[in-house]
Amino acid sequence: MLRIFTLLFVFAFDVAFAQNVLSEKERLEFDIKFFAGHREKMVKNYNEAEREFKLALSINPKSAEVCYQLASTLHVNKKRDEALDYAIRAVKLASENEWYQRFLISSYREIGRLEDAIKQCDLAFKATQSIYFLNQKAEIQLQAREYLGAIKTYDQLTEKLGYNERYTKQKEQLYLILNKPLKAINELEKFLAVYPDNIEIKGMLADLYMGYGQENKAFKLYNEILIVEPKNGYAAFSLADYYKLNNNQDKYLEYVKLGMASDIDPKSKLKMLAILIPSNVFGSNHLQKCDELIDVFLVSNSASPEPYLFKGDLYLQKKDFENARIWYLKATEINPGELVAWDQIIVCDQQLNRFDWMKEDCSKMIELFPQYPTPYIYHGVASKNLGQLNESLVLAKKGVSLATDEESLVSLLSNLGDIAYYSGDFNLCDSAFEAVLALTPENALAMNNYAYFLSLRSKDLDKAENLSKRSLIFDPKNPASLDTYAWILFMKGDYKEAKIQIEKSLEVWPNSAEVVEHYGDILFRLGDKSSALTQWKKAVTLGAKSNALDKKIETGILP
Repeated sequence: MLRIFTLLFVFAFDVAFAQNVLSEKERLEFDIKFFAGHREKMVKNYNEAEREFKLALSINPKSAEVCYQLASTLHVNKKRDEALDYAIRAVKLASENEWYQRFLISSYREIGRLEDAIKQCDLAFKATQSIYFLNQKAEIQLQAREYLGAIKTYDQLTEKLGYNERYTKQKEQLYLILNKPLKAINELEKFLAVYPDNIEIKGMLADLYMGYGQENKAFKLYNEILIVEPKNGYAAFSLADYYKLNNNQDKYLEYVKLGMASDIDPKSKLKMLAILIPSNVFGSNHLQKCDELIDVFLVSNSASPEPYLFKGDLYLQKKDFENARIWYLKATEINPGELVAWDQIIVCDQQLNRFDWMKEDCSKMIELFPQYPTPYIYHGVASKNLGQLNESLVLAKKGVSLATDEESLVSLLSNLGDIAYYSGDFNLCDSAFEAVLALTPENALAMNNYAYFLSLRSKDLDKAENLSKRSLIFDPKNPASLDTYAWILFMKGDYKEAKIQIEKSLEVWPNSAEVVEHYGDILFRLGDKSSALTQWKKAVTLGAKSNALDKKIETGILP
């Protein structure tokens, strides 16, 4: 410890006496205060450190080191303006000191005085000849959006250091921001004249040529890249775009395949496919060609989930939900955390009416993504259709507790209300829908569902009618809402108006088994028993199944 103290002492002594001649007594007093300041600063007693440094400075006002130490202490103590004053003093006393200059520039920058920071960079470079300050100047000019000034600084750096890839890229980007593409092109051309084998810059130049009407030059460069790097996927995809522009489908397909087989990252391949698949560039053979491309993608990236996702998307586009689901499941086998794949699996389950699969898949999702609301909702849908509601009610309650925003809370509360009704917990059902409508007073779907559940229990029919009418204000042509309104009118004995409303629903939703059965019930109450029987039978052909419906058909009577 003694040795370190001695070295510090000598350093302080040299600094003090290099700038000001002190008497022996003053020197001793200065050293005591200076090292006391250091000691307090090291143990983070910044107020005491400030006091000691100021006392040292009162003895030797020309000590640049004390000014610097005082500036950094005040800065830590959040006395930024005062810190800046002492940083300026330190630099005036010792402009050749690179660390003092850095601190001053940083201080200007921190308080937003970017012009002063840029000027100081010039002064610091002049005093120290350190390239660091030119780099700082360019960085601050970018921050201040002085793009032309930044380009000049990069030119200055290039003069001193020669052509540099980073500076060239920066200038290219700045010229593009300034809408000067020809100057951007010129920068890359100058760099390639010195380093003709730089593949990355060559690719950037080819992209610029392609984007600014010089396709033939781009074509030449992309081919040069592929000669050196036959598996360069970026060049392959760029050439594919070139051939697409020239309506050469065969060459377009050839180079897209080359890109899919390359070592390029899977995300870039996904980007290409995301543009390609929804188009119809290959005409009648489009989906077949896309399938071929995805197969190439699969071979080259078999350990990544992306090609399996796209294979699933392709089958989904063909409405082959079973095969789509198989491929999405393969994506989740590679990466269980692939949320997009899980969401699509649930879509397939729903389209296939495989509620047993849906319930199982939602259980897996809840385990993997416990904060994600979707599986809690669809677990309820599956359980309701399977008649297995106990477990689902527990999950629906848990899902509500995990909601992180209003949108997900509304969805989960609506799901809870639905599950609670079918589980026989009517008080919970009502509370859930009341909470939804408190959060979203114009939620037509919640109004309709709440009204329907009330009507099924023959409870608060006036309230149910009011909710149903309000839902139709916000969504007047919704067939489910029209059916609900008709059913409530039926429950209240207004059969004529109920018939008018349910026929509106049937215009939009003629093949709904539930609506058709309700229509039969209304017709029966209006005395048209023959037509009622016809509608009940039609409901069966549309998939309705219940003992009550069977009894109505068997007896021809509505209880």
